[in-house]
Amino acid sequence: MKKRISYKLLLISIIIGLYAGLVVSLFRILIPKIMALILTIIKFGQKNLINSLIFVCVFIFIGFLVSISVEKEPMIGGSGIPQISGKLLNKLDYSALSCLINKIFGGILAIGSGLTLGREGPSVQIGGSLGEVMANIFKLDEEDTKIMIIGSSASGITSAFTAPISSMAFALEELMKKTSRINFIYITSTIISSSIVTSLVIGNNPVIKINSHINLPMKFWIHLILLGILVGFSSLLFNKGILYGKKIYKKLPISQRVKSILPFFITSLFLLFDSRLLGSGENFIALAQGENVGLATLFYFYFMKLLLLLIAFCSGIPGGIFFPLLAMGSLLGNFYGSILFDLNLIGQNEIIIFSMLAMAAHFASIVRAPLTGMFLIIEMTGGRIDFFLPIIIVCLVSYLVTENFHNEPIYESLLDIMVKNNS
Repeated sequence: MKKRISYKLLLISIIIGLYAGLVVSLFRILIPKIMALILTIIKFGQKNLINSLIFVCVFIFIGFLVSISVEKEPMIGGSGIPQISGKLLNKLDYSALSCLINKIFGGILAIGSGLTLGREGPSVQIGGSLGEVMANIFKLDEEDTKIMIIGSSASGITSAFTAPISSMAFALEELMKKTSRINFIYITSTIISSSIVTSLVIGNNPVIKINSHINLPMKFWIHLILLGILVGFSSLLFNKGILYGKKIYKKLPISQRVKSILPFFITSLFLLFDSRLLGSGENFIALAQGENVGLATLFYFYFMKLLLLLIAFCSGIPGGIFFPLLAMGSLLGNFYGSILFDLNLIGQNEIIIFSMLAMAAHFASIVRAPLTGMFLIIEMTGGRIDFFLPIIIVCLVSYLVTENFHNEPIYESLLDIMVKNNS
């Protein structure tokens, strides 16, 4: 018998979207507020040695609080996207309510403290966990519960990036792999309702502010091939680094509590020397259209963010790789574009375009979700970038590089590690 739309499920999906949008929006609002406070404390710590010691102790204490959350619910570690996938595939089983509470608390502290971690993956897990809790309240069956989890997880992307189209692409590419027409209606309804709440709470301004419409003339397209290759190898480095970092942390003869505190201690030392390294790297994206820095500084920022990300993410504390990998992609594109500019091969206005293209391709080749990566950059810039075909070209080339080296999608690799550790 052909499956028909259930208006009860449609209403439930809308309600879940409203709640998911509200919770994740508040999560998004709190993080920069805490980070602003941390920046003030960094300036305090940079004054003298005693202040520096106080600052480091404050960071260690924050790490201790986060470690409590991780001990209570180990499944909050990392971004949370592999956990959601594991739940949907019946490979992982954990308490959604426990995960929801501890992910919010631990995530706000870990990400808000300024570690190189993103809010987007945690937003997905928070949304998905909330969806599962509410599905249980409404006493839905297993199949319908999974649909609500997918819709509310995708709502996390909506609220984190103000990007509903990317959320739908993410739901299809990363969480569902395939869907039916009816389920697509429920998922889209959840995303729409969460988007409305996010717009009311946060607004609908694009995450990345582009000064004006920018286009890439065809005469510059020859440079896209090399950019795609460069991004592809960066993606290989990124994925291998994450997996190797996980192995190193696992072999360390210390408790999970110490592992959770270690990134706070190390990051605090780096921040005392350079406060520009605070956060996921969002501040680096605007470099290409503002007062840009030199090639050596771009190189320094890229590898420092990679190092600090590996130290934080691989430890098992809550926090994602979503925005850091986008920031690193933007730095790579900026670096490549700046070289071309120095060689008089492109104009200065084209540097920001190469930065945006590399962002999309970095996501596409690391996560192996090209549609999400392309839509995400377009939505994050408010649709002010008019070069759809160049985005496709760079994403395809970088994707081919990672495919040629048999580099597995990062979230699938992380899920495999979790399943092995829990078996």
